[in-house]
Amino acid sequence: MIIYLLNYISHQSLISFCIIVMIISFCESLAFIGLFLPGIIIMSAIGAIIANAHNKFYPAWICSSIGCLLGDWISYFIGRKFKKWIYTFQIFKRNSYIIEKIQQTLYKYSISTIFFGKLIGFTRPIIPIISGMLKIPFFKKFFWPNLFSCIIWPLLYLMPGIITTLLLKLPNYHDNSYFKTFLISNILIITINTWIIWTSIKEKNNKIINFLIKKNIFWIPKLMLIIGIINIFLLQFNSKMILLRKLIIEIFFF
Repeated sequence: MIIYLLNYISHQSLISFCIIVMIISFCESLAFIGLFLPGIIIMSAIGAIIANAHNKFYPAWICSSIGCLLGDWISYFIGRKFKKWIYTFQIFKRNSYIIEKIQQTLYKYSISTIFFGKLIGFTRPIIPIISGMLKIPFFKKFFWPNLFSCIIWPLLYLMPGIITTLLLKLPNYHDNSYFKTFLISNILIITINTWIIWTSIKEKNNKIINFLIKKNIFWIPKLMLIIGIINIFLLQFNSKMILLRKLIIEIFFF
């Protein structure tokens, strides 16, 4: 079903493709609806389509940003207008601890929370509506960080699909599989260990962090992150990485 849907989207005209991308981004950003959509999977799939049709990159990026902004702004004003009614929702009651933490963070660091919260899966469709519920000033504190996050968010979520597809398009040499495995492994190492270190800064009662500290092995994520970064740096001089970089640049300058 998903493959059929992606095949259908990929064969649409540029205008139709952009409208579909805008609708998907709008739904991804809309309060509550976005919680039930696998954003990274859908956007990565669109990225895979873009990797095979370079002329769709910038139109898709622009339309995705517009859809993101519309979804966030509508969510903000829904939160501002229907605050008391929203608090009665079961999803808010079940996740009251997380909602309270988001509210506390918004009170302390409203601009940075609005910006970075858009880039994180669970908080992505929640931050705008809670910002409205807390009556955070729209133009003074909400508009600008939300604007920049909606410009960056599509790019971050499209790139995994673009890069994966371009990796598959590399010439099929015998040692290519080792290069791809090594590259993907180090990307995962950097992602996972960055998440662990970031979580240790933001959450003091996380089970994984407490376990690592209790066992005196919290140095492992830090070491693994450094190793992953060094490996990615060294890969930049690999001939296949140079070719991959060239393919990525072609996406931006088709």
